[in-house]
Amino acid sequence: MSRNSSVSKEDKVKACKCYQTGQGTYESIAKDIGVFTTTVREWYYRYNYHGSSAFDTSHSNKGYSKPFKTSLVEMFISGECSALELSGKYNLSLSMVKQWIKKYNKGIELKDYDPKGEVYTMKSRKTTYEERLEIVKWVIENNFNYKDAAEKYGIKYAAIYQWVKKYLTHNEASLEYKKRGPKESSKINESELDDIGKLKLELERERILRKQAEFRLELLKKKEEFEKKLHSRK
Repeated sequence: MSRNSSVSKEDKVKACKCYQTGQGTYESIAKDIGVFTTTVREWYYRYNYHGSSAFDTSHSNKGYSKPFKTSLVEMFISGECSALELSGKYNLSLSMVKQWIKKYNKGIELKDYDPKGEVYTMKSRKTTYEERLEIVKWVIENNFNYKDAAEKYGIKYAAIYQWVKKYLTHNEASLEYKKRGPKESSKINESELDDIGKLKLELERERILRKQAEFRLELLKKKEEFEKKLHSRK
């Protein structure tokens, strides 16, 4: 998990012990804490190998060499270990292991990871509106884990942070890139419209206002749900 995980080490250990002693299932424990079932499963596998030290906070990024990444992927391909088992055995985030496997299968070279902060210094690449929206929603659904998102999608950390900030402050439309240059005049002269044209224009305005209201309501619900999760974990 990320160093900035909102779930404390104590809560993670408690969750693992509950599962270990049969006091709950992955699903029930995840529901109580407010995380995904797969997250609790990942915690338990790491805890099973490393005990409570699996959740020690690190103040620096770990480096992973190309041979190390390749060896893990080969263990997965040979059937020696599942991605979850590799995550637990080597105390790695499951999303990171899956990303290495995905890159390998696509023929993308696995490079040495610079512990100085690859996700903070990597070059930006062009993205579509759909990609930015997908990344933002992934970050929100995964406890605002910007670093894992940067590694997962190959996007600079700072760029993802700004997209999420725009999305939460404004709306989905703020993720669209506006073309530079003079704007074409698109203002409609209502006096030139007939009654049907005016009615269509009014209906379109109402549709836009309704969608904006629906979006603001959805965003408010997301914020409230996230704040409740944070308070419940304190």
